[in-house]
Amino acid sequence: MHRGTHKRSIRYVLAAAATVFVLLTGAWYGIKYYFTHVDPIAAKVRQDVMQRISLRHGHFLTYSQIPATYRKAVVSTEDRTFYSNIGIDPVAIIRASLVDLESGKFVQGGSTITQQLVHNTVLRHTKKSIPWKMVEIIDAIGLYDTMSKDEILTLYANDIYFGNGAYGIYQAAHTYFGRVPARLNQGELTMLAGIPNSPTLFDPFHSLTLAKKRQNVVLNSMVATGVISTHKAKEIARQPIALV
Repeated sequence: MHRGTHKRSIRYVLAAAATVFVLLTGAWYGIKYYFTHVDPIAAKVRQDVMQRISLRHGHFLTYSQIPATYRKAVVSTEDRTFYSNIGIDPVAIIRASLVDLESGKFVQGGSTITQQLVHNTVLRHTKKSIPWKMVEIIDAIGLYDTMSKDEILTLYANDIYFGNGAYGIYQAAHTYFGRVPARLNQGELTMLAGIPNSPTLFDPFHSLTLAKKRQNVVLNSMVATGVISTHKAKEIARQPIALV
């Protein structure tokens, strides 16, 4: 009797697991179909970024034209699971939600690079709220499903705000250093990677000391993710920062 009950329990668990798997798989392909054929989010995000670059008379950099140091710095600091996540980081979302609930307002976004690209483009005119956050999460998954990681990072780097009227890595490099990104040293590139977190606070024109502190956060993140050694981080931190 006990053995029969045990077998039935196992069958129920397996049936439940199979049902959940089927539902999740259906939802996943449903989202992909929707964002591919009904609401092509990749095309909308791409068009939005390119239109605004054109309106600002900016300069678009391809993935290969964006310095590798800057790319690695951004991923290490903003979204360590970028290349492996599905557009969202559930752990970061839960952690940020708990902080938001305690404070009664949006304090932490828990946003991946993909989510940031979504709310800087297709959701930029929508007021932040719980429903807004849910739409952002679904849109980010949809973008992950329909756009490569390299393109997501490229559009993000060309669109993010760096302060002092500078949008995108190319304009930021000219605004702060008077040079194209490819001509910047690693110190300058890692400093740029830290500015968008708070363009006013980490404005190197206003406070180079705070900008350097933020740069150290970026370098420590790069060490933590293994893209550079501690020795290399110290070497980069000593490089000159030649502001215009």
